[in-house]
Amino acid sequence: MDYKWLLLALEGRLNRQPYWMTLLAMMVISIVAAILDAIIGTSGTGGAGAISLIVAVAMIWPGIALAVKRLHDRGRPGWFYLFLFVPILNIWILIEICFLRGTHGDNAYGPDPLGGA
Repeated sequence: MDYKWLLLALEGRLNRQPYWMTLLAMMVISIVAAILDAIIGTSGTGGAGAISLIVAVAMIWPGIALAVKRLHDRGRPGWFYLFLFVPILNIWILIEICFLRGTHGDNAYGPDPLGGA
């Protein structure tokens, strides 16, 4: 797998399995960063520590890139991601990104990542 494309590019389509696997890896990295903050003592009283903050900032773009590719797989444009900031509507966008299958066959954003026609 091309990790540069997966984590940095905004074009193309991504099906649910690599999306969830990458998201899971990002969660594990965040947990490890929080544990390191606790061990080193850089976390304040209930706040995020320095390592967790650096990891969170570093994961902003990859998180956006993953979500945009999932939206592309559903046939939606990347700017649709902005609806995550609209209360109530954000629930539907999360369902689309996380749980619904992409469009069958090719769409405007590329070929079906599952190879279906």
